[in-house]
Amino acid sequence: MTARHNQGALASAMSGVCLLAACATNPDGSYSIDARAAGALIGAAAGCAIGSAAKGSKGCVAGAVVGAATGFLIGWYFESRKTANAQQVNGEYEQAGKRQRNVATPPRDQIVPARFDSRVSTGRPGSSGEREIQVTSNTDLIGYGDRVPEVEQRYAIYDERNNLVEERTEQLAGVDGAGRYQTDSRFTLPAEAKGKRYTVKTTLVSDARVYKENAYKVSFDDGQPLRLARLY
Repeated sequence: MTARHNQGALASAMSGVCLLAACATNPDGSYSIDARAAGALIGAAAGCAIGSAAKGSKGCVAGAVVGAATGFLIGWYFESRKTANAQQVNGEYEQAGKRQRNVATPPRDQIVPARFDSRVSTGRPGSSGEREIQVTSNTDLIGYGDRVPEVEQRYAIYDERNNLVEERTEQLAGVDGAGRYQTDSRFTLPAEAKGKRYTVKTTLVSDARVYKENAYKVSFDDGQPLRLARLY
């Protein structure tokens, strides 16, 4: 199959996928892709490549639809909020520093991360066998500097061979200085993920510098509860 035919088949497949994945059509005929649709279209492109190798343009269309259905980030949700103010958090670290030498002391001229913990849990299985994964993270920023850092949280999913499946970066909203911040996010493991193991990583980035990464192994089988194992 020629590249031109493949592109045409993929375009047709993408149009169908967009009908199911929350794409909006612009006046000029192009598509506006929101966060929910992005994962579907990434999966669609991969599915087309696999399908076309076996069955030509028809395989591209079929593969794109299957690929879209396995997008992990369909239904992606993210929320961040401040749960404790600067005075409380700085005070906690100052008191703890007096008792323990290995506790970070709030710096006087800047605001820096001092803690980043994540907890992974699972929701109820869906009607089609998919499983929802929920990630809750808490971040402590300490210090008395005037400049507020730009804080981001990165999410990444890796397959059994440690190949990147999908990733996403979110900026923590409402960061106005030192304090404690909580983020809640969730995504879906499709039914096709049964019997496979994935690694879910969450990373805190402050002013483009990685502070800490947390990682979990996630897997589930038919009729079995989803298994979670913290790696670090």
